[in-house]
Amino acid sequence: MSGAHLLIATLKRAGVDRIFGLCGDHVNAIFNACLDQGLSVIDTRHESAATHMADAWARVTGRPGVSVVTGGPGHTNSITGLATAWHVGSPILAISGQFSTQLRGKGASQEMDQVGLIRGITKWAAEVTDPAQIPAMTARALQEAISGRPGPVHLSIPVDVATAEVGQATIPDVQRLPPPPAKQADIRAAMDVLTRGARPVLIAGSGVFWARAWDLLQRFVEMTFIPGFTVGAARGSLSDDHPLGFGYADPLLNPTAEEIRRADVVLVLGKRIDFRLEYGGLFDPAATLIQVDIHPAELGRGREIQVPILADARDALEQLLIEAGRHPWKELPWVHELRQRRRTAWDQWEAEEHSEATPMHPLRLIREVRERLDPESIIAIDGGDFAQWARLGLPARSPGHWLRLGPLGTVGAAVPFGIAAQLAKPASRVVVLTGDGGFAMHGWEIHTALRHHAPIIVVIGNDQGWGMERELQAAFYGRTIGTELGLVRYDRVVETLGGYGEYVERPSELGPALDRAFKAGRPACINVLMRGVASALTRANIERYKS
Repeated sequence: MSGAHLLIATLKRAGVDRIFGLCGDHVNAIFNACLDQGLSVIDTRHESAATHMADAWARVTGRPGVSVVTGGPGHTNSITGLATAWHVGSPILAISGQFSTQLRGKGASQEMDQVGLIRGITKWAAEVTDPAQIPAMTARALQEAISGRPGPVHLSIPVDVATAEVGQATIPDVQRLPPPPAKQADIRAAMDVLTRGARPVLIAGSGVFWARAWDLLQRFVEMTFIPGFTVGAARGSLSDDHPLGFGYADPLLNPTAEEIRRADVVLVLGKRIDFRLEYGGLFDPAATLIQVDIHPAELGRGREIQVPILADARDALEQLLIEAGRHPWKELPWVHELRQRRRTAWDQWEAEEHSEATPMHPLRLIREVRERLDPESIIAIDGGDFAQWARLGLPARSPGHWLRLGPLGTVGAAVPFGIAAQLAKPASRVVVLTGDGGFAMHGWEIHTALRHHAPIIVVIGNDQGWGMERELQAAFYGRTIGTELGLVRYDRVVETLGGYGEYVERPSELGPALDRAFKAGRPACINVLMRGVASALTRANIERYKS
């Protein structure tokens, strides 16, 4: 056996059945070991796509994703995907090859401190210098990735360590370190506050998804009649279609979320109080805040918390359900007010959704997509202004089926996200929504989708430029530069690669084009000529600048 064989054996014992990567001299031994031990390799066209796919695999399945890339520029190319996973707390193991240990300090080709380069965007990172230590260090890395607040980890494996011959070795199990339960006094304090609230709300964040706690979340809101909002990876953990589910916890993209400002009690469950929640400014200063988080540093960061609870979201919900069962509950008038707001919130966009004007409004495009999705469909939404309209108009109905870039805002990542999602859920319909600028960043991964039979549908909202920056520059400076891209027929590019492509100019053409793409049975691109319209997010940024 080689060190590479030990690596793959350890990954397989941990339940990993595929890696995402791009071959190179430093990792050829690892790829070869995958052939010997029956581990699938999803080979990409760029290293950042490999880490993006590992990230999306983790977000859809809840299990760690693994990327393998060569050292030097392969390692540096992978960093953007690693940073994206870091910002959302996605448990991925990013493995990079490296120059031989015997050449350290001699000016070897591609020599650099790979571990030092990414230490700030990983939970744990190390270089393996002894092939016999590969099983223990790989298991340690995976345990770090899934324990506590999940997140990315890294191993750099020098080429001589991967190719070294080794004897048989013990392959350790990988187990998530159990988090401590919440203090019962804190649970009782939270329940006391919630039972006395006249306008309580619950905001579920990514911690609910990573804890696989969506079943408990639904039981809790149904028992207590507390209205719920979701954000981050928790989108879909309480369906937007649920009578007590009120959608995205972002007032810019969900007018109903403006009502959170009126809540007198707020339960923040597995969510950082960061920019998404206006650093706490989304809440009434007089509101009582309860925050549940597995990471102690997040409790009270940016806003004083009256009831901080250090716990995993699933454990906390289990304890809260027991305590809630000791109290009577009824639906408050507040819930009726939220439902009224939800019913009227969409009125302002009704005309745009049904407009036949050309170039079409983004929401006209979104409506056609929405009408073709079911609760098992997976949507991957990119960055830019078109993406904000998609976030506004597309509901989240199932956990792990609504993928967004996360706080890093990594434009272009949605294409590799969609491919990994399709591989994880082959029976689901996967739709990627991206602008023309974002598609060009990872459009070549359509070739990866073709080779690995991932029939994603990419819908490009094509406003022939960097729409968000065009709007911002025009507002800030009265002129624009570097924002115009012109019309590119990406549909023809995809057709040339072997996929299905259509170009759409008129609203009446879009629905039939989407239907044909879904029936094509292979990766498809619907390239839609669209009007550039400033989203609510862009308008808010402009208003802040002008004020």
